[in-house]
Amino acid sequence: MLKSLARFTGVVIVGQMITYFIVGILAQQVLGAADFYPPSPTALSYLRNPSDPDVFRWVLPAQAVRGLLFGLVLFPFRQRIVELGTLNGALVVAGSVFVVGYVAASGGLIEHWVFFTEYPSRFAAITFVEVLIQAVVLGYIVARFAVRRPATVQGKGSPR
Repeated sequence: MLKSLARFTGVVIVGQMITYFIVGILAQQVLGAADFYPPSPTALSYLRNPSDPDVFRWVLPAQAVRGLLFGLVLFPFRQRIVELGTLNGALVVAGSVFVVGYVAASGGLIEHWVFFTEYPSRFAAITFVEVLIQAVVLGYIVARFAVRRPATVQGKGSPR
């Protein structure tokens, strides 16, 4: 069990780190998130400059911890994720990460709307799309690579 936990959480950690950076770059360059971060003149006052040394130093470990936490929470459901198949398993993982990790999380989307005095709708929409894309890609990675599936004999469809 320890070996399967290590494999599963390892895939989730690596998947989280990769998708976070790729989708984050996409959000900055294509979706317009850069308009809300320093040094932009339209930056939100509570956001740090992504080039800040502290951000640079902590972003990778923070995503590793986030991936570890997602992996530990999803681990008990790994067999069900496999049983659902890659597409449906990916959607379950993506939905779980997106809803629990972003929309409903303390400090997530709902909290932003309630408590932030400054929360532009465009920034909310960009972040929503960014996190949704990241969750879907992470869901696919987890459903596809985190659990070993039984090998099948070519043409027979039965496990070896």
